[in-house]
Amino acid sequence: MKHVNPRWNRTGFAISRRGFVLLDALVAVVIFSIGIVGLVALQGAAMQMTGAASYRINAAMLADQLIAQMWANGDPSQLLTDYVGSGGKGDTKYMTWLSSIDCTSTSHVTGCLPGVPANPPSIEISQQAITNSSNAQYQVTITINWQAPGDSNPHSYVSITDIGY
Repeated sequence: MKHVNPRWNRTGFAISRRGFVLLDALVAVVIFSIGIVGLVALQGAAMQMTGAASYRINAAMLADQLIAQMWANGDPSQLLTDYVGSGGKGDTKYMTWLSSIDCTSTSHVTGCLPGVPANPPSIEISQQAITNSSNAQYQVTITINWQAPGDSNPHSYVSITDIGY
């Protein structure tokens, strides 16, 4: 049996294995770098989604806060005269609430939303008939719009509830 030297090929030329470990290390570094770039991209997307979720939570909180004020009002007939509004114009309590959710306003106390002046919220209230009852029930639809910095389109949150006395 003929012994074959691993440093020579069949034609008799020498095979050089020098630099193979360096090439292997370079390939590993490239693969590792691609993974790191992917993680950085995911981090940016996660931060953007966290900001969007924060705005949605604020919108839900602000709508719930207004609904609680309506429930605490005590007089259902005042819902139609005090809270209705859209396009930045409306009744007294609508305008007070609008200024409290606008981040550019000096009267906002709790959470506020960016882009409210360009995309004002709306409050629609309609009286609902209740069969076999003399009580009044109102369907309240609150639509809150906002546009985060850097977003090309506004976002909306809609809350529909029935308030009955």
